Amino acid sequence: MASNIESMPAQDMSLHALAAAHANAAEHDDYARTRVPEHAKRGAGAVLSVLVGFVTAFFFVLVGGLFLNKAGAVSTWIALAISFVLLIVLTLIVSGTAAREGLTAELLTRGTGFGAVGSVLTTLIYAGTFVIYAGTEGQILARSIDQIWDLPDKVWYVFVALIFLPMAWNGIRSMTRILTWTVPVYLVLLVWAIVNAWNTHGGMPSGMFSAMPEGAVGGALGVIAIISALSGTVGINPFEAADYNRFIRASEFRRKALISVVLPYALLFFGAMPLGMYFTLITKSADPSIYFIGLIGLLPGVALAWVSQIRVNLTNIHVSSVAFASGSEIVGAKWLGRRFWVLAVTAATIALMWFDVLGNLYAFLQWTGIFLLSWVACVVADITVVRGWLKIVTGPIEYRNSHIRRYNPVGICALLAGNLTASLIWIYSSDPVWNGLSAYVGFAVAFVLHVALAILTKGRTYFSDPGDPRLAVNRGAATSDVEQTYA
Repeated sequence: MASNIESMPAQDMSLHALAAAHANAAEHDDYARTRVPEHAKRGAGAVLSVLVGFVTAFFFVLVGGLFLNKAGAVSTWIALAISFVLLIVLTLIVSGTAAREGLTAELLTRGTGFGAVGSVLTTLIYAGTFVIYAGTEGQILARSIDQIWDLPDKVWYVFVALIFLPMAWNGIRSMTRILTWTVPVYLVLLVWAIVNAWNTHGGMPSGMFSAMPEGAVGGALGVIAIISALSGTVGINPFEAADYNRFIRASEFRRKALISVVLPYALLFFGAMPLGMYFTLITKSADPSIYFIGLIGLLPGVALAWVSQIRVNLTNIHVSSVAFASGSEIVGAKWLGRRFWVLAVTAATIALMWFDVLGNLYAFLQWTGIFLLSWVACVVADITVVRGWLKIVTGPIEYRNSHIRRYNPVGICALLAGNLTASLIWIYSSDPVWNGLSAYVGFAVAFVLHVALAILTKGRTYFSDPGDPRLAVNRGAATSDVEQTYA
C-alpha cells in the first residue's frame, strides 16, 4: 500500500515541503521572527542554565568589589535588595507575557506600542548593549590567557572571539549542553578560591555587612549611587529573561518562575556581587583577574576566568544575534538570519576589543541604563495598564508587519520623552540625588506618557486595520475574532 506521502498530489507535496523548510529555518533561527511552537518549548532547567551563564561573569564579581569601595557595605546591601525587587517585578511581567505569547523581546516591543519600524531603535540598543558586553568579557578573557602565553593582544582578541562561533551556531540547544557541562568545573574552581581566601584570612571578613572603605560615600547617597549604577542591569534583564522564558509553556510559567526568573537573579544579586565584596575585603583588590590567580595559582586562576567568560559570552552572542535577526526583516533584510548575525556579532566583538572597549565602557553603560529603563517602562505599562487594566487593546500581541502600523507614536513618544528627561537630568543636574535617580525619573515619565497616549488615541495606532476587533472601540463587532490566535 502506498504511504500517505506517496499518495499526496504533487502540489500538496510541494506545499508540505515548503512548510517543512520554513519550520526548519525558524528552528535554526531559534524562532527569532515568529512565535515559539509548542513542540519547541523547554523546561525551566534549560532556561536556568543559560541565565546562570550570565550570572557567572567576572563583571559582576568585579562590580561587587567596586560597589563596596564606592558606597560601603551597608549601602551596597540595601541597594542590591532594592534593585533585586525592582528587577524581579519587571522580569515577571515581561517574561510571563513572553511565555504566553512565545515572542522575543523585539517582537513583543513591536506589538506593545512601537510598531514594526518603531521597534528597530530598541532592537539596536538592546542587541548593541550585548555586543558591548561580549567585547568587554572577551577582552577580560584575552588578558587572562595572555598571562600564560604572551602574544600580541590583537591575536588573542581574534582567537577568543572565534572560539564562540561553533558553540553559538546551533542556538539554545547546544548552548544548554555547554553551559550545563561547565557548571561543575566553574563551581569546583570557585569553591577552591573561596576556601583559600577563607583560610588565608582566618574566616569570614568582619566587614561584609559593615565595612566603610576610605573615600566611600555611604548613607542614602551611597544607596542612590549603587541603584544608579545598577539601572542598566534592572533595565536590560527583563528583556534577556523574556528571550529565554518564551521557551517555557505558558501554563507552567507561574510554578516554574522561581527557577527561570527568581533564582538566576538571586544568585546574581546575593551571590556573585557579594562574592566580589568578600574577595575585595580579603585581598584588598577589586579585580578578579588578579586576586583569583593569587588565591589558586596561575593556571587554575586562568581556567576559572575562561570557564566563567565562555559561559557569559555565549549568552551575550546568542541574545544579540536573536535580536538582530528579529529586527533585520523590518529593514528589508529578511534573509539575514540568526546565524548570519552570529558571524556579524563576532566580527563586531573583535573590532570593539581592538578599540579597547573595556577602557571606555563606563559612560556608555550609564546612558544605556537610562534608555533601557525607559523602554521597559513602556512595555510594562502596555502589558499591565493598556492591555491589563484598561483593556484598550486585547487579544494576542500582534507582531506581523502586515497587521501593525510601521510607527506607533504611543511607545515611540513615551520612550523618547522618558529618555530625554532622564538624559537632561543626568547631564545637567549637580544634585547627586537627582543625578543618581535620573534613569528612574525617565522610567516614570515613559510609563505615564505611554498610558496617556494610549488613552488619547484609543489604541487606533496599534493596528494597520482601524477596525481590528482587538481594539476596545470595536469591541462590539466581530468579538469572536478577538479570540483568534495570530500565529
